[in-house]
Amino acid sequence: MRRGVYFLANDRVYDQVIGFLNSFRTYNPTIPLCLIPFADDHERVAGLAARYDFSLWTDAAVLRDCDAISRAFHDGATSGHYRKLAMWTGDFDEFVYVDSDTIVLEPFDFVFDYLERYDFVTSHSNIPGIRHWVWQRSIYETGALEQEQIEYAANTGFVVSRAGLLDPESVRRDLAAPLALAPHMALHCQEQPLLNYLIVTSGRPYSSLSSIAAATADPDIPQEQWAGQAIGRVEAGRLIPWQVNRVLLVHWAGEPLRVQAGPGRVPYYELWHHYRSMVTD
Repeated sequence: MRRGVYFLANDRVYDQVIGFLNSFRTYNPTIPLCLIPFADDHERVAGLAARYDFSLWTDAAVLRDCDAISRAFHDGATSGHYRKLAMWTGDFDEFVYVDSDTIVLEPFDFVFDYLERYDFVTSHSNIPGIRHWVWQRSIYETGALEQEQIEYAANTGFVVSRAGLLDPESVRRDLAAPLALAPHMALHCQEQPLLNYLIVTSGRPYSSLSSIAAATADPDIPQEQWAGQAIGRVEAGRLIPWQVNRVLLVHWAGEPLRVQAGPGRVPYYELWHHYRSMVTD
């Protein structure tokens, strides 16, 4: 069985990718890693492959299907976020997807154990305060989904799954049902509502690290933390957390990560910059 990790990136986010890659390889030095191009302008990021030992996605036909799905939901606009769907057709039998606007602070090995029980595992779910990043309140009135399916409302910046459970070509051919729910989706979050829809209607078991930790009363399951909240103090490239015992990764979703932004303009800048500055270009 081949296990690995996918990430999305292009040259526009070059700085944040270097921070991500340095942190990822610090704690995951040997696991296979694959770049899925977010857009055509990815040559500079692809040039980091030898340094960080990652491969490059090469199946352009699958990416075209993903782009077509994006255009269906966004009035003809192509968003690279939908290329996450490609990973279910990739070479890894079991995989993790992680957004590149993150700093990784733990090994990923433990998450594969959850695939013995679940086919989809995300970082956070079933939290009322983040539901609006997936669904508008009007989704309840449609009757298209059960309450439990709506309330899952997962963050899709971190996904653990296995190959073959979703297929972009099949999704593209059968968009009528999810497109009918587009007016009730938080489409400013790009692929997140659609991916939630596909997970909860798959007929397969799903959960999240936060839900598993709550259900098992295990405080030592590493958790994702969002940099937009007060989550701890930074000490020598580590986050000493205030809300959880162990931090799997820190996610800057919605927050810019640029060297020139500097301290005070990016939350937890010193943590991110610690890893961004490990190497020079």
